[in-house]
Amino acid sequence: MSTRPPNNSSGPLDHLSMRYLRQVLDMSHPADEPYVLNSIESRVIRRTKIITLTITSLLGITGVLLLYWPQYIWPELFSTTTVRLFGNTHELSLITALYSILLVYLEINLMLAINLWGVKSIMEVCQFPRAHDAQYERHLQSLANAALEKSQYGILRFGVDPFMTMPRWGLTIFFLSTIAKAALSTLILKITLKQFIGRYALRPVTDLVGLPIYALWNTWASWQTLHEAQIRVMAPITIREFVHELHEEWGKNEQFRPLILEALHYASILKRQYNYAHFMLTETLIDRFELSRTTPLTGHFTEQVLQAPLAVRRSLERLIVFGVLVDGKLSLLEKRRLHELRKKGVLTYSANDIERIGMDYNQGRGLWV
Repeated sequence: MSTRPPNNSSGPLDHLSMRYLRQVLDMSHPADEPYVLNSIESRVIRRTKIITLTITSLLGITGVLLLYWPQYIWPELFSTTTVRLFGNTHELSLITALYSILLVYLEINLMLAINLWGVKSIMEVCQFPRAHDAQYERHLQSLANAALEKSQYGILRFGVDPFMTMPRWGLTIFFLSTIAKAALSTLILKITLKQFIGRYALRPVTDLVGLPIYALWNTWASWQTLHEAQIRVMAPITIREFVHELHEEWGKNEQFRPLILEALHYASILKRQYNYAHFMLTETLIDRFELSRTTPLTGHFTEQVLQAPLAVRRSLERLIVFGVLVDGKLSLLEKRRLHELRKKGVLTYSANDIERIGMDYNQGRGLWV
């Protein structure tokens, strides 16, 4: 997570290597850690997010204006087309439909361009993946394979994880689904307005009610994309440091090792191997602790952990909290699992503690569990 190397130089003594040496020489108490974003990285990521989110929200507003405003100014250009089908005559708005498809095509491509620029900017300043994940291409292929498994199919995917790892068309499908969700949200709001306002609902009002909706959905999609890029920068080194520390303490403990995969399974981390951070955590733990993926899981983690010594329980607690936070977000299922552990006395972290730790991590200050 270094700053941009001077003149884009690379080599055995590049900017990443010199970063920590300069900290030691220039500061009496170096505070920089490899898994904590420095001030330059944080500033570049924050600036990139502001620029990208602003442009994509304006794209949503502009798209709605370009869809309806020409229809008010030049209504003759959007006349209906008479179509005869099975002896019946239908008036279809074919020109409007084709014009809408063209606008969607342009908006998706512009969304792709600005978001890929944002991702590239974040990865360049942090030297990812060159300085973080030496096997990034192999990991991407594994993530893509996991995302394309039949168990992951579905149209109601609200997260970016499965799409980011799909080959070629993943991000395009994600933005297309986002526009579809915005269109559905706008339609529902229009119907609701007409139900309450009735004949007083002017067409311009109901048409332009989608302005903030498209802007919000575009902003949400871009934030998801850039947040995932930031997590990919922070996660590998954070995971390696945490797993190394865990292995130093429990690497040979036969009460702790069998419960590692049980803990990951209980927190549903094993089910989301299309998620980059979860995949990296699972792979690193299996490699470092020499675990077997084929080991059958009992599914009785809570009963097993309650029978374990207190020190083992505390370390498993740290592992679960780390695992659910390392991907930068808490799902409803993860919150429910944490609540269950808290009720059974396994989890000592309060909901506020976990929220604070996750917020610090998302702001680039490290994941301190």
